[in-house]
Amino acid sequence: MIRPEKISYLVLNVLIVLLLGACSGKNNQQVNFLIMISDDQRWDQLSYADNPIIPELKTPNMDQLAEEGVYFRNAFVTTPICAVSRACIMTGMYESTHGMNHFNTPISPKVLSKSYPAVLHDNGYRTAVLGKWGMGIAGTEKIFDVFEAWYNQGSYFHDTDSGRIHNSEWLAIKANEFFETCVPEEPFCLTICYKSPHHPYQPDERDKNLFEEVSIPKRETDTPEDYQKMASHVMDSSLNKWCYFDERGDEAIKDDFEKNFLRCVMSLDRSVGEVMQSLKDMNLDKNTVTVFLSDHGCLWGEHGLGGKWLLYEESIRTPIIIRGPGIRNKMLGSKLDMMSLNIDIAPTLLELAGIAVPTEMDGMSLLPHLQGKKVPWRKDFWMEHVDVIDVENPIPDSHGVRTEEWKYIRYINVEPEVEELYNVSADPIEGNNLVNDENYIEIKNQLLERYNYYINTLEK
Repeated sequence: MIRPEKISYLVLNVLIVLLLGACSGKNNQQVNFLIMISDDQRWDQLSYADNPIIPELKTPNMDQLAEEGVYFRNAFVTTPICAVSRACIMTGMYESTHGMNHFNTPISPKVLSKSYPAVLHDNGYRTAVLGKWGMGIAGTEKIFDVFEAWYNQGSYFHDTDSGRIHNSEWLAIKANEFFETCVPEEPFCLTICYKSPHHPYQPDERDKNLFEEVSIPKRETDTPEDYQKMASHVMDSSLNKWCYFDERGDEAIKDDFEKNFLRCVMSLDRSVGEVMQSLKDMNLDKNTVTVFLSDHGCLWGEHGLGGKWLLYEESIRTPIIIRGPGIRNKMLGSKLDMMSLNIDIAPTLLELAGIAVPTEMDGMSLLPHLQGKKVPWRKDFWMEHVDVIDVENPIPDSHGVRTEEWKYIRYINVEPEVEELYNVSADPIEGNNLVNDENYIEIKNQLLERYNYYINTLEK
């Protein structure tokens, strides 16, 4: 079902597709695509962010991408779990639409056939994926010319003929090998799915001593009081009651964990630089659109919790950077504020290629924003984490709606159901749940209306 707020937007972008097709027809060289997806990296874990988590964190290669392209600083994922979010990125669909909710429920070949790699492959692109996949193997042989990915978490280190190397370095080498086989007559789409900086946080040997003298600040809501606020729906049984938050006897343990996380970010940044250098060395960078984003964020003590899965800002807010052809010169180096989503990447790539966007995609192309155009845009978006797998420490299922100012969350597998309401504009740390405040009944009802709209319109 096409949502009403997308209709005027779709009409505009049909025109954009037609114009792009006219300008870059079959006889002209088509644009290439490079998509790099990190794992667990939230928005403030790169130095280009407005308020990086620590000033000592330096990510020069990610920063350069942003400086040469466009940085979306209000970017979010629609579901904060690894493989499911990557399915959202690939398909441009909400979790409720594509139907995958866990490693053990792989994406169907039918849905995968509507993903950006599949559509690009059908339109003459040479497609490849490297690294962490986790969405099942069925159907991948039909859409990828090169598939060097793994179903599960994979490893941080690889044994090669030249010795043991870090996963980030290995992926840079594999990307270089792929670029060496590319020819101008055949456009390509390469997707690199990094393990970094996912648990268990094993950085490259070159980075293992970074931040030794750095003090990681304690989060404002990392207190027993904030932790107790969560007791009714997440504290006692959830995986979010994570080892170094609920059982830590020594703050140094948590500090070392997070430092290793940030060291993995540094290893990732080096790899990004190596991949981009390979593009330049082979004269491919001028005609390649590069996208960098993360599959979700991570809680590091906020609300006294750890991990992802929940719909708090630290879990759903991520970086999105786009660089390359299709961006107007005046937009280069811009930081844009509209709410952009992981599901927006697929339609953006297809419109940049001049290819019609499948109607099944829930996302909206970012291309007009890259070109500095004012277009009708979303006022809210749907968030969800639904994990049907029976595990020892179940994560509470949750749905929600976020606007530019407000966030409504409902936990749906607890009795009674639990609601949360935050003014994320005035209360970005989500420390004050207003759901039972009579002064905000109208706001809550408006969000409930949107909540029910999404529940009733998204495919199940």
